[in-house]
Amino acid sequence: MRTGRVRCILLFKGKSLARGPIEDIYGLTDMQRAMLVRCASYPDQPLFMGQWWALLTGPLDAVGFSAAWAAVVTRHAALRSGFHWELKGAPTQMVLAAPAFEVQRIDWTAQDDWRSALDALLEDDRAHPFDVRRPPLMRVRLLTLAPNRHLLVWTRHHLTVDGWSLGDILDEVLALYRGESLPPAVCFRRYVEWWQGRDVTAANRHWSAVLAGYAPDTVIRSTAGSGPRIGEVASILPADVAERLNQVSRAERLTLSTLVEGAWALVLARSSGADDLLFGCVETVRPPELLGDRSTHMVGPQIGVLPSRVRRDTTPLRQWLAELQLARVAGREAGPLGLDTMRELLGLPSDALPLRSLIAVQTYPLALVAAFRTAGLEIAASGDVTLPDMPLNLMVEIGENFELRLMFDHQHVSTEQARQLLDMLGTALRRLPAQLGAAADTLDVMSESLRTTIEAALQGGPLPAPTGTVLDLILAQMSAQPDAPAIMASDRVWSYQDLGARAAALAARLAAAGVQPGGRVAVMLDHGPEAVAAILGILCAGAAYVPLDPEAPAERRSMILDSADIAAVVTRRASTAAFPGIMTFAVEDIAPQSLDLDAVKRAAASDEAYVIFTSGSTGRPKGVSVGHDNLRYHVAASTAENADLPIGRFLLTFPLFFDGSVTGLFCTLCDGGTLVMPDAASSRDVDALVALIRSADATHVCMTPSLWAMLLDAAGPQGFPGVRMAKVAAEPCPPALVAAHAGGAPHAVLCNEYGPTEATVWVCVERCRPQTTGTSVAIGHPIPGTRLHVVDSAGRPCPFGTIGELIVSGPAVARAYVGATPGGDLRTPLSDIPEYRTGDQVSLGFDGRLLFHGRRDRQVKLAGYRVEPGEIEAALRAHPGILEAAVVVEQTDGQPARLVAHLGAGPGAADDAELRRQLTIRLPAYMIPQAFVRHQRLPRIASGKVDTMALPRAFLAHASEAPPQGPLETSLAAIWSELLGGAKVGRHDHFFALGGSSLLAMRMIARVRRDLALPATLGDLFEAPQLSALAERIDAASATVQPGPELAVRRRTRVELPT
Repeated sequence: MRTGRVRCILLFKGKSLARGPIEDIYGLTDMQRAMLVRCASYPDQPLFMGQWWALLTGPLDAVGFSAAWAAVVTRHAALRSGFHWELKGAPTQMVLAAPAFEVQRIDWTAQDDWRSALDALLEDDRAHPFDVRRPPLMRVRLLTLAPNRHLLVWTRHHLTVDGWSLGDILDEVLALYRGESLPPAVCFRRYVEWWQGRDVTAANRHWSAVLAGYAPDTVIRSTAGSGPRIGEVASILPADVAERLNQVSRAERLTLSTLVEGAWALVLARSSGADDLLFGCVETVRPPELLGDRSTHMVGPQIGVLPSRVRRDTTPLRQWLAELQLARVAGREAGPLGLDTMRELLGLPSDALPLRSLIAVQTYPLALVAAFRTAGLEIAASGDVTLPDMPLNLMVEIGENFELRLMFDHQHVSTEQARQLLDMLGTALRRLPAQLGAAADTLDVMSESLRTTIEAALQGGPLPAPTGTVLDLILAQMSAQPDAPAIMASDRVWSYQDLGARAAALAARLAAAGVQPGGRVAVMLDHGPEAVAAILGILCAGAAYVPLDPEAPAERRSMILDSADIAAVVTRRASTAAFPGIMTFAVEDIAPQSLDLDAVKRAAASDEAYVIFTSGSTGRPKGVSVGHDNLRYHVAASTAENADLPIGRFLLTFPLFFDGSVTGLFCTLCDGGTLVMPDAASSRDVDALVALIRSADATHVCMTPSLWAMLLDAAGPQGFPGVRMAKVAAEPCPPALVAAHAGGAPHAVLCNEYGPTEATVWVCVERCRPQTTGTSVAIGHPIPGTRLHVVDSAGRPCPFGTIGELIVSGPAVARAYVGATPGGDLRTPLSDIPEYRTGDQVSLGFDGRLLFHGRRDRQVKLAGYRVEPGEIEAALRAHPGILEAAVVVEQTDGQPARLVAHLGAGPGAADDAELRRQLTIRLPAYMIPQAFVRHQRLPRIASGKVDTMALPRAFLAHASEAPPQGPLETSLAAIWSELLGGAKVGRHDHFFALGGSSLLAMRMIARVRRDLALPATLGDLFEAPQLSALAERIDAASATVQPGPELAVRRRTRVELPT
């Protein structure tokens, strides 16, 4: 629609949108339309603004210079255009004949620090976004610093001016300032009509093929609504590097843009860990037929985005770059892709950003310098800030040097991340010319300084080499303080002398029975002093101890005994019959005797100290052999790390067959402290543990985050004022726990510890601060004497913030796996120092702290125990009627993880109860799935693997046919529902079948006691897990038991447990 020059005041909803003669109205390009949608949605945000500034030296006629600017605005329709979305039912740009415009001239001669003042001006200018309906969408300021020193500041909107137009406009301003005449400008309408008339069928077909199968790791949401906070980092590649890149460009017939894009792709690959990458290349789209033979300019946004999908591979770099360039040529021929269309092809929501980064390679800076010189002016300094709707915007200005400028949105990218990316890009461009014959993915983009900084962050502090063994240290404590309390149990206290006497007696019996130093002796005892004495007695005999779970199925114990080649078992008299064919020693039959230090068979540092078995992916438990040198180092590192908080009384809640017990047992006794050991019943009773911590005046506690959260919750306002250090381990620590700890144990340090069994319990630790935010708490820094590595799939160091596999190096690394486990030596050294690949995914933050991101394989941690789903699947497949099995973990917000078994079941398959009964023969309780889901066949992907994403959720809202009856059943059902993630609970429902776990059971019983003031026990739930049966059992008990003060209802502080 052409209007001629119609003078009018255009009103919309009572507001003036345009004032003065309207010269023309026409549509928008795809790029303009995409920008306008954002601007219309968030009119108060400074979106798509650009700020170019230059320090000009030389004589300048301010009046003539201002007049030249005004004349250029008059010449170009694009600079006189406003943008509307309320008119004509479609977005339009309305060209005014003569919008008001003038250069703002400001006297800054009194400014002492013009650079700081300029930064403040630019920031203030960004706080005033354009009303895109009111042209011109640009502001020009001329600030006089001195008679021959001026600052030119030009703010413009990308709806009307792109990067190439910037150079064209400045050329024209300077030409008019010099008094030259210019031919008529080409109207931007012609470009819009050309754009709208294109046949996009081939382009859409091309880009559909290019983007097919690409799946972004995360959906990046636009920050347009909250306003992008733009930062910038810059660096300059010196002239010699620029010349080498130019030589490569000429010799290999590769454009400089191709070299930059290839280097950027390799940087993104290394920093993200991805092999399939997607970013955008900003290209000028200026068809020559629109200009004809005129040596003039068409001003307006004549740019498009070409998606660049790059796959990292082992192709020689030279060939890889050539293929990248061919793909760019094909994309250029197809034409740019609109951002909205790109979203659709990628299957992204409308508020998602289709790209994480954009690249623009520009060569106009040299031309600008020359243009200003023709007017007698020099550019002494300059800068260009743009506000794109993308997290990263890389601009490379090619001149005598390569200027690299990376603009970033602080809401997506930190300043440290941006600096690292720019450093890596500069390194890649420096090294590229010499690596053309090598594989593309071997180009090292990490500078030596970056590598050195990361290595320093992953190196633990100094630790003198410890001497002797832990047994030597404990024996020394027995001699130095024989009457000091070594163990406090529920009904007794053992001194160090008592402990030594019992250990000595067992050592003598083992030696007399022929147990040789270097042999292995199993221990199967309940949590208590006798078990500790047995462990020390085995060590005094020169043997290694192998702890067994008294509640584990006999078949699993048998597997462990066979794998570990056990010489003898220490247990109770009632359990000796469970070990036919193996020499057994009943603790009741061993009388204490005086400790004779000369009779102790002292192990060498290279000897084995203990073997702990964990879940194995092959279907058999896997034993980890830990040496005396590993154990001695563990104690030394703990003493050094916690020198400010020596152990007094240590609450040992971890069972002895779990490696978390090693810390409490040996660090406490080596330091002369006291172990506080709850019995089996108390260790599962929240209220009993709270009471024990207080009555024993425990100074140190160590447990899973879930359990510590429950204890803090149960402790109420009184908290634990006597605790000085709380260690949590074996599962992710949530930030909510840090806050709860600060309230319930304000005088205690909270330590989040991490480490695999294969690295002797722990390798890094975080002393948590109350202000911790995020979804999980950092696992901290390496402990003294340990070196860690975070590596990618090729074994190369990861940059800061990049997720990679954690490798442990140094004296913490255990000796080997025992028995028939494939690959018996667990050490996979990258150097002469023992190293262990943990299989855990971590990242190193810029603050030097590690974050945990889960596993590379399917291994999971449940209630602190390591679980290999493959071992459960093997046990399921051994049952008749189960043709295939897949075990997955389901998590509901705020609830612990739960195991679900999906079964391909044939005729004769057992029901859930029978499956659980069969599994309990082979697996410990924590490995029994909470739910079984049956399928005709399991869904699979093309490779034949089970498609876990297609498996239905087992723990969605559940409804039993019979609702709860009576007040007690209704109250219990409400507690169950809250703990089980909102499930509807019926009177015949089974707590564990609904997804209950042992930890949830503890929380449930604690709730019943506190909220309902009823005398429930954990045994009640295990023996009557059905809602109606449990209610009947509790009701019967409450009729004969008077509630004590500990059952009084009190206000509860809710703590979210880790998911």
